[in-house]
Amino acid sequence: MIENIKTIFKYGIVLICILLIVFKTQKKDVKPHQNLIIQEILDEYSDSLKIKRFGIGCLVKHNGKTESYAIGIAGDSIKMTPNKVFTIGSLTKTFTSVLIMQEVEKGTISLTDSLYLFFPKELVKNDNIDLNITIEQLLRHRSGLGEVIVDTIANRCIANPYDEYNHSFLFTKIPKPLNKPNEKFKYTNTNYILLGYILENINNKSYEDILYERIFKPTKMNNSHGYYSPAIENSAHPMFEGEDFKDYMFYKYYKNYGFSAGSIASTLNDLKLFFENLYEQETLLKKETFNKMIDSETSYGLGIQIFHKGENNTIYLGHAGDDFSFKLRNYYNPENGDLIIVFSNHYDDPFTYKIAKRIIDTLEAK
Repeated sequence: MIENIKTIFKYGIVLICILLIVFKTQKKDVKPHQNLIIQEILDEYSDSLKIKRFGIGCLVKHNGKTESYAIGIAGDSIKMTPNKVFTIGSLTKTFTSVLIMQEVEKGTISLTDSLYLFFPKELVKNDNIDLNITIEQLLRHRSGLGEVIVDTIANRCIANPYDEYNHSFLFTKIPKPLNKPNEKFKYTNTNYILLGYILENINNKSYEDILYERIFKPTKMNNSHGYYSPAIENSAHPMFEGEDFKDYMFYKYYKNYGFSAGSIASTLNDLKLFFENLYEQETLLKKETFNKMIDSETSYGLGIQIFHKGENNTIYLGHAGDDFSFKLRNYYNPENGDLIIVFSNHYDDPFTYKIAKRIIDTLEAK
């Protein structure tokens, strides 16, 4: 009996050793988890970024898998990482459009409503504005309104908290029109600043409070802000000609000047949550409402751009984002759910678009 037990024990140990060897061998044969394509592509630009002194972050979602990677610097002695907070620039316009379309769903406003309903001439005077312009014309950049924002380092309100353009109401500063309403498409930040004022008017709340309650909170965008400030923890600093511009920036440039046309600060992963909830779910808008946003005879719908990319001329959705020292490109393929987001903390960045294009071409070749 005892001999039988010893034999069983002996062979049991041998069997365990064999299983461990097999497991270990199999483990060696399994390749470690690889980045989809981001690291290989971005690393080719590492030397250039060391010379030019800025950083690039990227996120790609493909076949249900998400990868993110970053190179370069987020500021003096600060390494760029995929979780940095950065300005999304004009992608803010898509958020503003979503908020407007939520009001349309509620019946608070209509796309055919005219400006005079929100800016009565006897109270708000500016002869450069045709008050018959409609909300839809603002959304589609067909208002003809003059441009009120200048996104250059020469803009005096960037660092000056006392500048008149840091006042939150820019309506009276809108210049002469570029053309007649609905005559043609002309991209202007003015359109979306007015939409932001309308949102604040009908909700009696600040634009950032509306963003938090109706977009950030329901989509769990916990690292997003109504406007960018260099004081935000874990933020990528604006770089300009190799110099960290954090100490030259004043938050009101984004809060009051970029406002609902270009103020929001976010992260790669938070933007992924936004796009998934907007494009794939009905968290923010009903499907039929969203379809109105991308129903367009041109490349610009209601706050969303319609791109044709890749060798197959595939349709992608998104919205570019630029301000004086940040650049953002994002593309979503509604056919397969592929998502590409690339940002840098330098406006004059020649690489962001090239990287996004290479990623799209690589994904389509898979």
